[in-house]
Amino acid sequence: MKNRMIVGLVGAVASLTILGQTAIAQTELRSGVVQLVQLREFAQQGTNTVSYGTLADLQVDPNFTGDFQLMVNTAATILDGYTIVNRGGYFPENAGIPRNQQLTPSEAVYRVYSLNNDYELVLFRTPSENTSEYFIRTTNTRF
Repeated sequence: MKNRMIVGLVGAVASLTILGQTAIAQTELRSGVVQLVQLREFAQQGTNTVSYGTLADLQVDPNFTGDFQLMVNTAATILDGYTIVNRGGYFPENAGIPRNQQLTPSEAVYRVYSLNNDYELVLFRTPSENTSEYFIRTTNTRF
């Protein structure tokens, strides 16, 4: 009886620990649209970027402590709600498309996540490429 109680208690603590880590593994801080070249330049500035790659690389990145499947799901839907246009703005070919829903091939939609290892993950995708990219940075330089 005593052994069952100890095993049950250990199991409960382990479950809470695992669930707790999953729940706080990553938090979305902000999102938006920016020129792709600006994101890539920011990723290569200084020594604050610790990792950079495509979505496939994220799964084995030792600096990533979050939920990979959530990132895959986010990457798959990150362009939803946008209409791809040749040039953004109030042009005749964009009639009826609100400006905040237009996305040009030179722009990228990004999401910034706080990871539980004091790093930030920036996940981004552009309509001109068939995959998402990411970089992980220390939090002493904000994006």
